[in-house]
Amino acid sequence: VMDAKRLLKEALQAAVGLPVDASIPLIGFIGRLEEQKGSDILAEAIPEFIQENVQIIVLGTGKKNMEKQLEMLEILYPDNARGVA
Repeated sequence: VMDAKRLLKEALQAAVGLPVDASIPLIGFIGRLEEQKGSDILAEAIPEFIQENVQIIVLGTGKKNMEKQLEMLEILYPDNARGVA
């Protein structure tokens, strides 16, 4: 099971264009980009997470301002953040 987890993590990193590195923690969020779901809190916290050398993948659609915020995070942190709409 642990071997499969590592392989799937590496496949996900590669699929979204993040550096493939089994030693970096990977955080994932799947949901609507709405305040009701806490997406605004997540977006604000991402820079703090990245300081701890993690990768973050957010999958979802919703409010356009939140989608743009995620796009900006990809630009600011190209090796650590991806937003997939």
